[in-house]
Amino acid sequence: MDKHLLHTFAMCSMFLASCGSDDVAPGTWVTTPVDPSKPTEFADFTPKEGGVRTRMYITGSNFGTDESKIHVTVGGQKTPVIGSNGSKIFCMLPPRAYDGDIKVVIDDKNGNAVVEYAFEERFTYIPKKVVGTLLRNYNASTGSAPFQDGAFADGAGLPCSDWMVFDPKPAGGDKIIFTSNFQKGSEGLRTINLTKKEVRTLSTGVRGNKQQCFTFSTDGDTLLIADDNGKGNLGDITMANLFYALRTENFTKFRPYNYQACAYGVVYMPDGTVFYTTYPGGRIMKMVRNGGIPNIDTRAFSCFSFQSLEGIGGRQIKMKAHPDGKYVYVFGIYSGIIWKSMYDPVAKVLLTPTTVAGQSAYNNEKLLAEGTGSLARFGNIWSGTFVKNPQYVKDQTYGDDYYDFYFADQKGHCIWKVTPDGIASIVAGRSNYTVDSKYTGYVEGDPLMEARFNGPRSITYDEEEETFYIGDEGNKCIRYLRTE
Repeated sequence: MDKHLLHTFAMCSMFLASCGSDDVAPGTWVTTPVDPSKPTEFADFTPKEGGVRTRMYITGSNFGTDESKIHVTVGGQKTPVIGSNGSKIFCMLPPRAYDGDIKVVIDDKNGNAVVEYAFEERFTYIPKKVVGTLLRNYNASTGSAPFQDGAFADGAGLPCSDWMVFDPKPAGGDKIIFTSNFQKGSEGLRTINLTKKEVRTLSTGVRGNKQQCFTFSTDGDTLLIADDNGKGNLGDITMANLFYALRTENFTKFRPYNYQACAYGVVYMPDGTVFYTTYPGGRIMKMVRNGGIPNIDTRAFSCFSFQSLEGIGGRQIKMKAHPDGKYVYVFGIYSGIIWKSMYDPVAKVLLTPTTVAGQSAYNNEKLLAEGTGSLARFGNIWSGTFVKNPQYVKDQTYGDDYYDFYFADQKGHCIWKVTPDGIASIVAGRSNYTVDSKYTGYVEGDPLMEARFNGPRSITYDEEEETFYIGDEGNKCIRYLRTE
């Protein structure tokens, strides 16, 4: 058990013991309610600042000793009350108590609120970032980590996730992550319902181990997924390289959408233009519609070839479109570079890309380096997500571009942030290398001082909850990174 947790339990035990009565039988806990005939006074609270799980004490008189009748909120967030001895309330600071206003409501023995008080002084909340685990079904003795549908509490398992995207218009307002995997068995498409706390498999099948990257259409009703169909010659239209699924069918049926050479990445621009990557020549292709679905892409238009730019071929080149459709970020697990390709909305093409950050060498975990542009060194850029930065909106730091790009580095075992001008920094993982000369591990806590990952692949972001969700393949689980 964590030594800090033991210390907390000990503190609580001593505190509660001091609240007891000397004339009751051992093991008997007696509580007294607030006395409505006497005034309840509030003197102070300590400490004055702190982060989540900070122990807070509120002093005064006539609080009663029944903690179930004492309700505290800090910054509008419900704050767990651990105990009260009548003149001191002991509580634990909740996550995201940003505003810092402290309010106390005390009920009488019948549950009616008889005391309501708000401190004029505010608590200074210090946000704390932390890495934790959303769900993990792993047997340490056998190494078993199965895919398993069902509730988180019942052992739902999702040991491998290669790509994550939030459902843009979920039914009932639930928060739902779509996730795909093309390795580790039971390949397919699944959902993680954060509201209902459950995992559900939508589709598995013979093409599952060839399908990884996907995107939603602008209206959110169609899902497109790229397919490595094994056709390595540009112009080969014998097999589909893009498949689609419909919301009206709960995304459970996949049908051919476009026929061309094998594809690894796909983006759907706000105006409906579709681009995909191919292995032949490492090309970014514009899908030329021929009036039907499935589309036989005999006139596929090549925007550019990475083979001529970097000599990396077409091995697993992926894409992520800017939320406003201004440009597309392009990256590959064998390149170590993030490129930016601006979108021409008139010609409806992607322009020749420029380097945002990184170098072409495929680096191992010990060669990583933070820096600007080509000075940065990445390991394996597996997937990424754009995140709006409120400070950019306020200060117009980068004009009308308000987004940083965060990505999972599968070989570097960490999460990176890249600003619009190419400043790359690690935001989580690779902690405490000096302890055991390793960057990998399954460790939670402070993102840069304690946390470790093992081959993270997928990542997505919940703006409302300020939370990243990360598919940590080596640890067979879904992690989170959030401000508490």
